[in-house]
Amino acid sequence: MNIDIRGFLKSSLNEWENRVCAVVFTARCNWRCAYCHGWRLVKEPEKLEGIEPEKIFSYLDSQRGWIDGLAITGGEPTLQPGLVEFIRRARGYGVQIKLESNGTRPEVLRELLEEKLVDCLAMDYKAPLDERLQKVAGVTTEATAVEKVRESYALAAKYKIEREYHTTLCPAFIDAGMIAEMGVALDAGGWWVLQQYELDELLDPVAAGEKRFGETELDEIEAAAKKSYGNVLLRRGKGS
Repeated sequence: MNIDIRGFLKSSLNEWENRVCAVVFTARCNWRCAYCHGWRLVKEPEKLEGIEPEKIFSYLDSQRGWIDGLAITGGEPTLQPGLVEFIRRARGYGVQIKLESNGTRPEVLRELLEEKLVDCLAMDYKAPLDERLQKVAGVTTEATAVEKVRESYALAAKYKIEREYHTTLCPAFIDAGMIAEMGVALDAGGWWVLQQYELDELLDPVAAGEKRFGETELDEIEAAAKKSYGNVLLRRGKGS
């Protein structure tokens, strides 16, 4: 099975609401977001221990009735040629599937959604879907990236599955005005998750910067988001 897994968390109560969830981390990503915390998966996955898919399946089999969800994240999971096959196998152990993606490979998402292999789709919503997204993602030469993300968002809305849109509140790339703009453009029916920018373990600390939004600024951002979109969840960061 052609899937490169470089991390496995046996259980989490935070990854997926109301589920005990195992988490798989896949190698490599086609974006280079400065504030990425999974930079080792992106830049040097070969230095992380590889995990055979059969080890994951054996664990899921042993935990039937306890683990009810499997989240697949990365890196960017849709880059893995064996992703669809892996998910087909995993579902056979009685778990629901949450897939986290940057949305740049809508053809993979379409296959998964058409086969009803994914129960929740969590997609990055880093910036308005124009050249500002390419700035955050560090892929200014990838001219089709924005359109591919637009297509993925449309697919998520079309199939009406559980969906989340994740925005990291990094002041170097985003502000309250942009948040209001992004909310208006987002399709109804999902959850928009805003998460505080954390300063540790960054792919590019210089580009990401050391500034974080304060509590008052977070309040303003949350208000702007809720004014423009119905379902908003603000995660204020560590210790909150």
